[in-house]
Amino acid sequence: MFKAVLFDLDNTLLDFLTFKKETAKAAAKAMVKQGLPTTEIEAYGKIFSVYDQKGIEYQKTFYEVVKQYNLELNLAEKIQQAGILAYLQIKFNVLKPYPMVKPTLRKLRESGVKLSIVSDAPRNKAWQRLILTGLENEFDFVITHSDTMEYKPHPSPFTLALKKLAVLPDAVLFVGDNPSRDIKGAKAVGMRTCLAKYGQTFREDVKSDYEIEKFEDLLKVIDWSR
Repeated sequence: MFKAVLFDLDNTLLDFLTFKKETAKAAAKAMVKQGLPTTEIEAYGKIFSVYDQKGIEYQKTFYEVVKQYNLELNLAEKIQQAGILAYLQIKFNVLKPYPMVKPTLRKLRESGVKLSIVSDAPRNKAWQRLILTGLENEFDFVITHSDTMEYKPHPSPFTLALKKLAVLPDAVLFVGDNPSRDIKGAKAVGMRTCLAKYGQTFREDVKSDYEIEKFEDLLKVIDWSR
């Protein structure tokens, strides 16, 4: 029987990819409107190119896009800030939990299972997203990249979680969308694993113990373990 369930945050609890796509579309449109000499499609592609090169959490994405065009300083700043503001305005409308996350978490808590998060997001960004989506009080603790300065699959975030839970690894289920980070890292420290296929964007040959097609399927996994 599982005594605890650990979750990845982005693309497991939150529909993070849709959020990034929609905010990038809005930013690209705003920057082109303010004078970026390209098309919205190309600007969108350049935003994701920066994400691919620098990481999805990179904080100077729009600066990196604009500087490629060698524009006059004030024009460049106007375009960059237009992108940032468009991103922020859309952010508050589109970042949401996946369907059935809240009621499923409630049922898990009612069954006596401890719930926590292990995320590669920085501490401030993780808490912003949790508060924005109304999930800030759903978990016993939240571990972020800021706590260990290591990214999954490094064992440090997982072993810190086990220390906080004070339970044996095989009594913990880790739920995540990334096989090479979430599943591989959790398995390495002895946790059982569950792949969130609904949020999966990476295709890796790392086998999980369970797979779920939608978040509420997690209740069946917990029942099967009893």
